[in-house]
Amino acid sequence: MSRQLNLRVSDQFAECLDRVAKRFGQPMAAVIESVGTPALEAAEADAQFEAEAFIAWEEFQLTGRHVTSDAISAMFDAALTRSKAVAAGDGR
Repeated sequence: MSRQLNLRVSDQFAECLDRVAKRFGQPMAAVIESVGTPALEAAEADAQFEAEAFIAWEEFQLTGRHVTSDAISAMFDAALTRSKAVAAGDGR
């Protein structure tokens, strides 16, 4: 399933997109999806990480409970793994 979106972009962006699409022989929508999907996944992962960190900070301020350094390391390792997957195009 696909959806049509009407977007207002700068002339420079539209011209660049048109050039790239022609170079690759693909429609502009395909170029936007191939470039935009990893960027959107990375932005979502960043937002999720920030939300989880904020919730943990609020909980700590309210309760004084904290996590161990091992748990923090595991959290950062998981975030690094997600970012590498997004950068590689896996999106996991």
